[in-house]
Amino acid sequence: MKVKHKLIPTVIGIFVFVNANCQAQSDSIYILDEAVVKNIKKETSNISELPTAVSVINASTVKKKQLQSLKEAAMSIPNVYIPDYGTKLTSSTYIRGIGSRMNTPAIGLYVDNIPYLDKSSFDFDFYDIDRIEVLRGSQGTLYGRNAIGGIVNIYTFSPLEYEGTNINISAANNEKYKTQISHYAKAGKNFGMSISANYNKDGGFLTNAYNGESADKLASFGGRLHLAYQKNRFKADYSLSYEDSRQNGFAYSIYDKATQTTNPISYNDANEYKRKLLTTGISLEYESSRFVLISTLGLQYFGDRMDLDQDFTPKSIFTIMQTQHQRSISEEIIIKSHSSNNSSAFNYQWLFGAFGFYQKMNTQGPVTFKHDGIQSIIQPVFDNLYTSGAMPFKMTVKDDEIIVGGDFEIPTKSGAIFHQSTFNNILFKGLSLTAGLRFDYEQIKIDYFSSSKITIGVKMPGPAPEIVQIKNDTINGKNSRNYIQLLPKISLKYSFSPAVNVYVLASKGYKSGGYNNQMFSDLMQAKMASRNSETDIDAVNEVISYKPEESWNFEVGGRGDLIQGFLSGDFAAFFIRSTNQQIAQFAPQGLGRMMKNAGRSTSKGIEFSLRAKICRNLYFDAAYGYTHAKFDVYNDTVKVNGTNQPVSYGNNFVPMVPRHTLMLAFDFAEYITSTAQIRCNLQYYGYGKTYWTEANNAWRGYYGTFNGKITIAQNKYEFSIWSKNILNRKYHSFYFESMGNSFVQRAKQFQWGVDVNIRF
Repeated sequence: MKVKHKLIPTVIGIFVFVNANCQAQSDSIYILDEAVVKNIKKETSNISELPTAVSVINASTVKKKQLQSLKEAAMSIPNVYIPDYGTKLTSSTYIRGIGSRMNTPAIGLYVDNIPYLDKSSFDFDFYDIDRIEVLRGSQGTLYGRNAIGGIVNIYTFSPLEYEGTNINISAANNEKYKTQISHYAKAGKNFGMSISANYNKDGGFLTNAYNGESADKLASFGGRLHLAYQKNRFKADYSLSYEDSRQNGFAYSIYDKATQTTNPISYNDANEYKRKLLTTGISLEYESSRFVLISTLGLQYFGDRMDLDQDFTPKSIFTIMQTQHQRSISEEIIIKSHSSNNSSAFNYQWLFGAFGFYQKMNTQGPVTFKHDGIQSIIQPVFDNLYTSGAMPFKMTVKDDEIIVGGDFEIPTKSGAIFHQSTFNNILFKGLSLTAGLRFDYEQIKIDYFSSSKITIGVKMPGPAPEIVQIKNDTINGKNSRNYIQLLPKISLKYSFSPAVNVYVLASKGYKSGGYNNQMFSDLMQAKMASRNSETDIDAVNEVISYKPEESWNFEVGGRGDLIQGFLSGDFAAFFIRSTNQQIAQFAPQGLGRMMKNAGRSTSKGIEFSLRAKICRNLYFDAAYGYTHAKFDVYNDTVKVNGTNQPVSYGNNFVPMVPRHTLMLAFDFAEYITSTAQIRCNLQYYGYGKTYWTEANNAWRGYYGTFNGKITIAQNKYEFSIWSKNILNRKYHSFYFESMGNSFVQRAKQFQWGVDVNIRF
């Protein structure tokens, strides 16, 4: 798959034109917003003091860029990529070449300091977003499991900091409508409350040619309650959020790699996803003159259902109806030195913490083989047994449908203790050393039951009549694994001034191990064809489990104000070595996917961001990332003429990782009357060549899209016209291979709309 590379002279031309036509305003210095980090695990409140690569998106940026989900927010961050799989079920995130296509995520997500433990809950509608922090690179010491790629912290508005009512109504082409209302109120100076509601409807861009219905429509609604109390040295925050979403999804088309053509979307069975997501938690904080003590309790429930036409064709081959029910509880206690407390000549700062969670996931995923699937998948297995001589008699499947049931209960519990110390002004002023260590324990269990019932006609040699038999097969068992990790971190930072520093760091991260419950239909197919009624449970437990992935992240970087009030920036260079790399593969029979510790890889690259004031009312932002991620070792097998042959993908590029990420943004604001202002925003997002497969035989070339927004604001009212993918760039957002076919997800087309925002 190849898209021709095109340079972007238009963007460069715009930059040169506006720079040449803006008059210098030396008497009107614009001070860039101070980036105050809200992360409770950091010992500082200023982003410029953190010895790690971090990007911050504030509320005004979320608004002017029309960011409506984590996938869209990721477009502004260098070396971060979240492909669009077509539903909210999957939010596979890749940072610096580290990612996870299935099962456990490669990043940690926290919303108002409450952890979201499963990536099936990552994709939710954005509203009331105050700030987004993205910490790139392993954050294992402070966050533990599944922070191997980084951490995303999302914060909503606090009712202690905002008051009033905000109403936003949006309408766009393709029957897209969105309504959001929020009310913030204070009862005295110590207590605040906010309540918000959100409704989102999208008619979709893609059509299922089989029935003429929308293949990607979406409807979701939700709300949030936020209570905050603060008095003297005590703070308390309580939040409760809920979202219900229903969508048609998985709008995949067959793609012909030879001709580079995409067939129409056409499937005969339902492709739908429904989810209910409820999250609640409370954070308590006590601040003394010497330390800060914080406790955060979080609870989350989500229940979902996926109906999937697994062949994505008009044929009746096989479908799955998967439901998940996840319940989790987490608790974290942190005590850290007060940021203004200098306990020694070294300005020593410290942090101790303990974290634990319990998560119980129940998954049911019955696979239904229909008429075409029985004839093309199940029956040939019995035919091959007869023709090869493994069976002395011929067997014929008599069923019109075969259901392979699957019921899986996977409880996980984890506990950790961690510490971090920072010694400031060691050896000489401005030099600081930070060191930390985390002890992390995790236990994961599985209780599985899979069954099938198949009616078989047996024809013995000779004139004897056919005998009809019912064959019942089950695979039933349990397993448990325990994992212990030590996650160290060390960094050195030198501050030229409070706003300018450079740093080096090394840190270890890991992604937890687990079980492959998505491959049981594959195991059951082999069981159906077996004459042995017994099941080797030890062999099943071995093949369905996989080990944690580990990595070491080495980084050098820096940030600061290059020209105070006019130009600031940051940069980082990194080198990451991953071992026991978890690779998503098809199960041996090709009827499911599984995670396997199949690889070792190296990822290296650079990234930088710039923020500049070009003239009095024109501002420019840029973010660029380059990632060179390759497998060092990756040995696998592929089927050639029905037999498995060894293959090596060593030195191939890691799939799903764009070589380049680019963001350019221009913001212009001007008063047209004494009370009315016009604001214009233009963004360009570019992604470099991306391989879709480990074999590197399918890829997407460089592509870029433009988004824009024009707003007229007067007092409490705002009216906006906006557009996404202005030039209607056509590209594929996702690619995969299944049952000998290649499939693609087509990206969203040109979209435009209007917003009305009222504040009172």
